[in-house]
Amino acid sequence: QALAGMPTALRLPTDRPRPELQSSSGRYHTFGLSESLSAALKSLSRAADATLFMTLLAAFQAFLFRYSGQDDFGVGTPIANRNHPEIEPLIGFFVNTLVLRADLSGNPSFRTLLTEVRENALGAYAHQDLPFEMLVDALQPDRNLSQSPLFQVMFMLNPAANSAVTRLPDLEFSRLQTDTGIALFDMTLILNEGPDEISGGVEYNADLFDADTIERMMLHFRRLLEAMVANPDTPISALPLLAPDERQRLLQGWRQTSIERPRQRLHHLFEAQVERSPQAPALIAGREAISYDELNRRANQLAHHLRELGVGPETLVGLSVPPSPDMLVGLLGILKAGGAYLPLDPNYPADRLAFMVEDAGIDLLVTQSHLLDRFPADDLQATILLDADQTAMARQPVTNPAVAVTAINAAYVIYTSGSTGRPKGVVVNHESVVNHNLATAELFDLTASDRMLQFATINFDAALEEIFPTWLRGGALVLRQQPGLIATDALTALVAEYNITVLDLPTAYWHQWVQTLAETRQSLPASLRLVIVGGEKALPERYEEWRRLVGDQVRWLNTYGPTEATIVTTSYDPLDDPARMPGAEVPIGVPLPNVTCYVLDAGLEPTPTGAPGELCIGGVAVARGYLHRPDLTANVFVPDPYSPEAGARMYRTGDLVRTKANGDIEYLGRLDDQVKVRGFRVELGEIEAILRTHEQISEAVVTARHDGDAGSDALRLAAYYVARLEPPPSTGELRRYLQSRLPGYMVPAFFVALDHLPLTPSGKVNRRALPAPDQSSPEIETEFVAPTTDQEKILAEVWRSVLGVERVGVHDNFFELGGDSILSIQLVSRANQAGLQLTPQDVFQYP
Repeated sequence: QALAGMPTALRLPTDRPRPELQSSSGRYHTFGLSESLSAALKSLSRAADATLFMTLLAAFQAFLFRYSGQDDFGVGTPIANRNHPEIEPLIGFFVNTLVLRADLSGNPSFRTLLTEVRENALGAYAHQDLPFEMLVDALQPDRNLSQSPLFQVMFMLNPAANSAVTRLPDLEFSRLQTDTGIALFDMTLILNEGPDEISGGVEYNADLFDADTIERMMLHFRRLLEAMVANPDTPISALPLLAPDERQRLLQGWRQTSIERPRQRLHHLFEAQVERSPQAPALIAGREAISYDELNRRANQLAHHLRELGVGPETLVGLSVPPSPDMLVGLLGILKAGGAYLPLDPNYPADRLAFMVEDAGIDLLVTQSHLLDRFPADDLQATILLDADQTAMARQPVTNPAVAVTAINAAYVIYTSGSTGRPKGVVVNHESVVNHNLATAELFDLTASDRMLQFATINFDAALEEIFPTWLRGGALVLRQQPGLIATDALTALVAEYNITVLDLPTAYWHQWVQTLAETRQSLPASLRLVIVGGEKALPERYEEWRRLVGDQVRWLNTYGPTEATIVTTSYDPLDDPARMPGAEVPIGVPLPNVTCYVLDAGLEPTPTGAPGELCIGGVAVARGYLHRPDLTANVFVPDPYSPEAGARMYRTGDLVRTKANGDIEYLGRLDDQVKVRGFRVELGEIEAILRTHEQISEAVVTARHDGDAGSDALRLAAYYVARLEPPPSTGELRRYLQSRLPGYMVPAFFVALDHLPLTPSGKVNRRALPAPDQSSPEIETEFVAPTTDQEKILAEVWRSVLGVERVGVHDNFFELGGDSILSIQLVSRANQAGLQLTPQDVFQYP
């Protein structure tokens, strides 16, 4: 009962990924405490009516909590198990292993924690006769060969040696610690109680930890012990672990990125390049090349037209145009008029588009004729049709408009997923986006000879990282000719056809492309010199495969950044990190110029090197906030306590990271229910909130699960729900309900009906107890319609291959996964291999 529901794994950050089979390769690090600290610990133990073992165990648990961020876990400890006088003289092995549960919820003080540890230890002693093997059998934890069950960290305290034994005539005894080269657990802290000092060391798994890491951890542990004895009534999270010099290095030494930037606006930087190279190609769309001067003139005419309609600074203008020269004319024209653009994806559900238009309060839309019926006419006072209104705009001047736009004026608004069921618009100022584009132009080393593929749609801020850095250096932007994702087996040919030099790809797509390159044995065109990835965690195994296939032919950068911190805030170049071992995690790197990155704990104090914390971003990258949402803005855009600038703010990302020994930041995961699915940021709470509005659903929970069929890097959403009445709604009905309200990438792949949602003892939903969905047949409709046409039959055959299912019908929704789906990329590739020439758009819009 005491161990029921306890997490069976301690998420202690390691230097290398855990191998599939647990190894016993170990090393030993000697560790000791001063005489004064040892005496203070013994004194604190007596005052708390606790043993020294209990005090040191409580301190070790607090240390593990600070290093892992986990407030519930188990620690093992051996016990002699000779609790009867009759057993003491017997020869034999009676030692047993106890599991002591650590509960640090509520951030207790050390004195309170010690009291709880005392009671917990006494309760465990009372049950020490139960063999550990029987305990494991009774609890039935999830088992795997990579770690020991119930606990991975052990604590031992050897009591002071008996003076009668250690004092023999003419003999002097001393304890020698031997390094056996073996570690049975991830880490074992072994302490010896001496007459004056506490000494010992750490036995650790050398396949997981480096010697420098363990040495640094023990310095932090000693610092924590000193703080505990000095202030035992202080909350655990507020006790310092850092020495002053390390704190200074973490907050400033590795984070000094301030440089001077020109006081220009985004469109002014473009106009300056027009002056330098007016006839150079700015856009390449198929066989058409549009020069900087021509693009500028067309955008100017739109800008003057917008000015006549009242557009100026802080005017928000909707922009709904598919990838095309018109899309970029619209974007530039809105900025040149002084306004800020709001991208509205015409492929979004009508309900979502209507919400964004109403929530943003826009009354002016730039679009094309065939898209006009996608928007509620009542909410718009004026529309500009870039195709139908060309005659009117042709009468406008072609000169650059003179509009006074300041650094703090809005440049754009991007809507992201919202946990309350409502998407939220992020407002980004000119100063932020100008700094980003100048920084990335330098980072990518762009020149006038570069050609960048415009891969992302402007509905995502990553598009700006492709567009403006290229233009600021006089390069050419290559537009996609087909809407939807480019099939990975077609990307290489596209690069060769247009002599593309730079690709900026979502990480999930890059993962799939690497797999395609390995399967097809394609070689990369000589023109390609740089690939940038971002949006999700880059898997080390994919990077190692990439290096094997590509070598040093193409430079590769891993980047990171949320919309709220202006596209990208950190970058990592593996060539700058020769110490990185093959197979090690791929960091997200260091901040860009004028960006600060802090790794902070719950109290907004810096975490030690190697310990996890929340990534908080400061500097000019920080967005203004959420449009019309001061409550949400105040929650995550908070005062920057470490900036010398008055009124400076930082953005709390909710991302869990840690700082490596060389200053690089490594991404670990999320602190909340937000996930990245194929590069798109998704608030699970938004899907849950909308799912609960269905009249037949009373409760709903959405999780993201790794899909074994599509690769360990693929996350797929699974929805669990409790129906109000029997029978529950069908999978097809729920999918259609969500598709009418959410983008395709937010619609779960699996729907699981439950009688009730499993709960933890505290009454929260126990997400660990949710059953795994049947991955062999996702999205199956109740009505089966067999394929009849040749196209349907081939598509069904490909889906059988991709998903491994026996029966595929036309209405199984296998053809409606949306343009973001990695499975759809696989579908296109395999369909083409089967002889059916498909574009992604054919698949995404298949009825």
